[in-house]
Amino acid sequence: MTNQSNSLLDSLNQKTVGIVLSSAYFGFYAHTGFMKAIKETGLKIGAYSGSSSGSLIAALSACETLDQITPSLLQLRRRDFWDPSVQVGRPWGLLKGRKLQGLIEQYLPVDTFEDCTTPLVTVCTNLETGRRHVDDHGPLAPAIASSCALPFLFQPISRRGVRFSDGGIIDKAPIEALIRHHKLDALVVHIIHSKSIGKKAPSAPRRFLNWSLDQCRQSAWQSQALLAEAMGVETYIVESEPASIGPFTMGRGQQILQRQTIQVQDQLKQPSHLFRASYLLS
Repeated sequence: MTNQSNSLLDSLNQKTVGIVLSSAYFGFYAHTGFMKAIKETGLKIGAYSGSSSGSLIAALSACETLDQITPSLLQLRRRDFWDPSVQVGRPWGLLKGRKLQGLIEQYLPVDTFEDCTTPLVTVCTNLETGRRHVDDHGPLAPAIASSCALPFLFQPISRRGVRFSDGGIIDKAPIEALIRHHKLDALVVHIIHSKSIGKKAPSAPRRFLNWSLDQCRQSAWQSQALLAEAMGVETYIVESEPASIGPFTMGRGQQILQRQTIQVQDQLKQPSHLFRASYLLS
């Protein structure tokens, strides 16, 4: 039982901790800021998982190269991954994604999941079956590219004749996938909320559909967090509001990263029970 007077950091010390990084639109910077604060603590990280933008930062963290790659992430601009193409058929994507995969290959120092310093699990969406696909072994860059392939922005990634797209379509925060593959004492889940979370349902049909999907994904990751708690894995939720950033405003990355680092440094000093999934989601 965690003492309610303990800080979040105190409650995580001496435990084998799993880190879960959620999907988020251009969430690379916020996740990097989060990981900077976590790494400063010297916590024992037993495994990582990530979805969409979270999968890339989780992979760089699992390879212990995030610090070295951070300057390149901050210098990244739209031209570096913008490779437009008109695709015949569905699902349609504005960008081919070849530049993106090239960047991912450039950033990653290893070729396979097995070569990562710390175990890693990522998720993407199988467009043939409509189900979540979990990667924890084999080629690393294609798995990360698949998880980051945001629908309508990027064309799906073809792997062994099967098309895959963004992991966040189905699994915003792959908690269950991580605890199913690795034995951990505790989890820290960094959730970057979708913009519609906490807002009332809009009346416009398309906006209502987007709002509904966000609520479904919110409910899904929360259910996974409570499942982890029920399985005896202490689960702590560190929440962040969505940042105003996209392909045309990537110059804001430095500010978002720094703000996130300061926020998480402060959260680690706060009472741990305020972050427990069993407290937040009950």
